[in-house]
Amino acid sequence: MTASRLEMDPPLSTPTGQTSGRGNNHIPTGDTTKEAPPTSSKVPSDRILEESVNQMTTVLSNIIEHHARKNQRLASLEEDLLMQN
Repeated sequence: MTASRLEMDPPLSTPTGQTSGRGNNHIPTGDTTKEAPPTSSKVPSDRILEESVNQMTTVLSNIIEHHARKNQRLASLEEDLLMQN
C-alpha cells in the first residue's frame, strides 16, 4: 500500500516557521530582472548521452528477453495442461 502524495511530502513552512501547506504563495522580493546563468554547463556531453542510451538499451533488452522466456514457459505450461485434458 502506498501513501498519498500529501502524506509523503512534508508541508512547506513560512519564514516564521508556521506551516502553510501546499498553498504557500510566497512572492520573492528583490531584483528579479537578473539574467539566468548560462545553462551550457548543465548540458550533458555526447559521451554521457551515449552511455545512458547504451545502459537503457541493455536494460530494455534484458526486460524483453525475460518476458520472452516467461511467455515461452507459459506456452509450455498451457500445452502441458491441454495434453492432460
